[in-house]
Amino acid sequence: MNDHPPAAPINKYGVLLAMLLGSFSVILNNSMMNVSIPFFMEEFGLKTVEAQNIILGFMIPMMITISLSAYLSDVYGKKLVYLIGMALFLSGSLFGTLAWDFQTLIMARAIQGIGGGIVMPLSIVILFSYFEKNERGFATGLWGVAVMVAPAIGPTIGGLLLVNNSWEMLFSINIPSGLFCIAATLYFIKEKVIRKKLKFDYIGFIAISIGVILLTVGINRLPNGGLEQGGMNAALIILGLLGIFYFVWTELHTSVPLIDIRVFKNPVFAISTMLVAVNTACLFSGMLLIPLLLQDVLKFNALTSGLVLLPQGIMMGVAMTISGRIVDRQGTNLIIPVGFMIVTAATFTIGVFIGESSFFLLMLLLVFRGIGIGFINTPATTAGLNALPHVQISRAMSINNVVRQLTGALTVTIFSMFYETRRTIYMEEMPQQEAGIMAIQHSFLLMGVIVLLFSPMLLKLNSSTRSLKREKSFT
Repeated sequence: MNDHPPAAPINKYGVLLAMLLGSFSVILNNSMMNVSIPFFMEEFGLKTVEAQNIILGFMIPMMITISLSAYLSDVYGKKLVYLIGMALFLSGSLFGTLAWDFQTLIMARAIQGIGGGIVMPLSIVILFSYFEKNERGFATGLWGVAVMVAPAIGPTIGGLLLVNNSWEMLFSINIPSGLFCIAATLYFIKEKVIRKKLKFDYIGFIAISIGVILLTVGINRLPNGGLEQGGMNAALIILGLLGIFYFVWTELHTSVPLIDIRVFKNPVFAISTMLVAVNTACLFSGMLLIPLLLQDVLKFNALTSGLVLLPQGIMMGVAMTISGRIVDRQGTNLIIPVGFMIVTAATFTIGVFIGESSFFLLMLLLVFRGIGIGFINTPATTAGLNALPHVQISRAMSINNVVRQLTGALTVTIFSMFYETRRTIYMEEMPQQEAGIMAIQHSFLLMGVIVLLFSPMLLKLNSSTRSLKREKSFT
């Protein structure tokens, strides 16, 4: 099925509200769970590797379902599939409040993940159906609040809920917003559906499922696996990569791909996706390293680290909304480079002074870093999707979401290992707290170097965007 907004007047801001409610609920819920791992370890008597299933149980079903979202929406219509996804997420949340042991808790998280894998890519696709090109930056900016700000404020909210309530509140908090989202979707979204039969890519689906499962499990086992499990972890990662490589090969050789890898032939989309990946790494590295500094090194509680991160999340949302307006009026030529300069300067400054800075200075630097991340995320996402024909946007958004999820998982794993390795080395020469601070410093400096290495992509993005505009002007 191909679906289009009807000719009759519609409330596109009502559509925006429905999409924001869904995407924000999904991402906020998952980020709240990040601070719950120590709590569940104590509550159910779990080891760290076992407790991580509270994250993996959501992440793996979500990434697999993301690959299906474009096909399902083409066949059954975006509105219906979005409603099914939100209903699944809501069902998982309700099931989670009733869970009687850790296994049923993981089942609830899996149901949430399946629903989230449908909601996240379709939310931006539906927005692009109702907003014109010169308005999409604004819409994407607000959508980006859900994608990028929710992970920043989630630990604070999760910490508050765990301190003042039971863990069931981590699930039941989603029920009111989920019901409101379904009601808003039913009321505001109007679509005219044209039935169309499409062949389902079974081989591609099996390949991406196996690849995602093995790669994600292998990556998440690395920090806790130890040398004795190194061979198993390496085998999981290698087999996972082979599964993904085979998936890419099959998608390039089938007439109806599950995810259209060919969209990377568009240079603007390819470069913007790389910039989004680097930006996601910046966000997740900070979300990992700041709590490590405050909780593991300086021995503050989870609520304190969440409150330190909160102003960054708020300003990130403001920056995304502002940058979206700028993109609509002036394009991306200026705003993305400004964002990169701010992120680079703030990241290196934190890396140099974090051991000597006060709470106020740290929060100020994080605020600037959040502004820079916001100035990159919305423009890069909007530029990449605007460069594609409308029929490719749903599949491109699936790719965008998979890239974000894998980048987040890789970033957390790599920087966790880097931090632990450097701290162990430094502890041979200095006290444990000083060693931890220095390891955090060097981790931020590493992230700054990575951002610098990707800076030349900015020039390539601007030149590719100009070339694409010239091609369109001749056709």
